[in-house]
Amino acid sequence: MQTVSHRKPIKVLIGANVGHSTEVEMIAGLRDAGIDIHAALQPESPHFDRLKALGIPTRGLTLKNNVDILQIRKIRRWIKKESFDILHGLANRPIANFISASYGLPVRMIAYRGATGNVSRWDPGCYLKWLNPRVDRIVCVSDAVYKDLVASGVDAQKLITIYKGHNLEWYSAKPLSAGELRDRRADLGIPPGVFLIGLVANMRRVKGADLLLLALKDLPPHFHALLVGEVRDPAIAEILKEPALIGRVHLTGHRKDATALVALCDVNTAPSRGREGLTKTVIEGMAQGVPAVVSKAGGLPEIVDDGVNGFVVDIRPEVRDDIRDTHVLKHALLSIEADAELRQAMSTSARAKIANQFNIKDTIQKTKVMYETLIED
Repeated sequence: MQTVSHRKPIKVLIGANVGHSTEVEMIAGLRDAGIDIHAALQPESPHFDRLKALGIPTRGLTLKNNVDILQIRKIRRWIKKESFDILHGLANRPIANFISASYGLPVRMIAYRGATGNVSRWDPGCYLKWLNPRVDRIVCVSDAVYKDLVASGVDAQKLITIYKGHNLEWYSAKPLSAGELRDRRADLGIPPGVFLIGLVANMRRVKGADLLLLALKDLPPHFHALLVGEVRDPAIAEILKEPALIGRVHLTGHRKDATALVALCDVNTAPSRGREGLTKTVIEGMAQGVPAVVSKAGGLPEIVDDGVNGFVVDIRPEVRDDIRDTHVLKHALLSIEADAELRQAMSTSARAKIANQFNIKDTIQKTKVMYETLIED
């Protein structure tokens, strides 16, 4: 008679700071897939109670820095008492403190990397995280991050690319009517009849918001820009003094409903100069049928197929040439605005791209397989 193996479920402690909705859905999906998953994050996180309501064992973890001795001791007690198989850090502080807590204990360690750049063998801080020999796997949010870590000296055998997946059902399946679009734009002070260009970011220079505004200055007056997020680049304030931009740039500051605001735009942008992993706001826009114009930075070309669901423009971070970069950005925006048929085709393709290649089900399945492989190894 054949003996059936009853191996206990893999037990994982997954740690974030505040976390966000895609991570919550991944955690819930892993639980449903048979992983004995536990969460640790800041108690004030808006996702803390939701995880508990979903039946996920959730505990508070507030980390003051990358080496928080009191919290490291607490994490070690958790590992010893509950016999976790894997620690999985989703942000810098959880990664560093999980690593410190894991020394000498029979537990596997998974880190996460969500941006390109700033990993160097000459930076001692990197040995607290991605370059630490205690790390068994590093989840890269894009192939661009994978390649960047290999170039920085990380062993490729430790790396795996897993996209942060989404679900079209999280977003409204019904496009806004012309009246709804007009009314919601009016609430933001946007007049009717404009072609609205969106950008969602904490606007540091690297995000390229200044390039968008310089392009807008040379575009026809019915082109307007909706900038969502904190303005941290002082150059933006100077550019906004241009007479040609008065009344055409709409600043919202930080908004919790940023995803819904992207749906009000005709096109979304990410004219980044670098350090992009897998830009969430571009994915959220495409999931709602908003085509995107993005640079070649990081993982952005992995999201947008040039000429199919948007345009990928050649903004070069290594050579500052605002005139040239502004020109290629302006040309792409004009091309989308001028062709309504192209714009509709790009909208349809954008939703299909997210549904097919950035699906939360794939994220859950690939993460589960990673856990299983790590335990088997």
